[in-house]
Amino acid sequence: MTDQHLHILKHLTNHFGAMPTLLWDPNEEDPQIGCAYFPADKTGRPWGTLCSVGMSLTPMELDEQAEDTDTKRAEIIVYVNETDTELDDIANWIRWAGAFPFLQEPQTFLGWGHTIHMDHLFDNSELTTLLTLSSIVTADNEPAFQLEGDDVGFIWLTFLTDAEYAMKKEKGVNAILDLFGEHEHPVTLDRTRKSYV
Repeated sequence: MTDQHLHILKHLTNHFGAMPTLLWDPNEEDPQIGCAYFPADKTGRPWGTLCSVGMSLTPMELDEQAEDTDTKRAEIIVYVNETDTELDDIANWIRWAGAFPFLQEPQTFLGWGHTIHMDHLFDNSELTTLLTLSSIVTADNEPAFQLEGDDVGFIWLTFLTDAEYAMKKEKGVNAILDLFGEHEHPVTLDRTRKSYV
């Protein structure tokens, strides 16, 4: 990890109130994005939290479709059940998603309501699509710290099935949020959940 990554990690440790217990090193190619795991028993939260480390080092290119809540610097966040100990697959998707805006030509951004269809995300899972939202966890809903004068926010990464993705494309992200509400969609990732559609 570079000094810049350690600086981000210090901010994240301060935000979550605990040191991470697992670290995935940043990718070797640019953009260099790692991942850290903050367990529930250390943070006092009811779930574990995985967070990218380094996405915020590069500002994203916001365009006219950006929402007021979107920040040009952000880190990706995923919540997991404390009993979930197989975290490599999630950490790898977090690192991939954190690099995604900077690998596009031209560069882009991830923000509220964006989807990336992937076909296959997890073994034995119907989930196929990344969905980025503002976190529903109040503590993670506001910018967490500043970097070079810019606010750094969290982007909550959650996941959709093919049918849910089709619904999102047809009816918009609010239809998905309504669906989540009807089904009491958990804060934590459940790789094995069945489609709500």
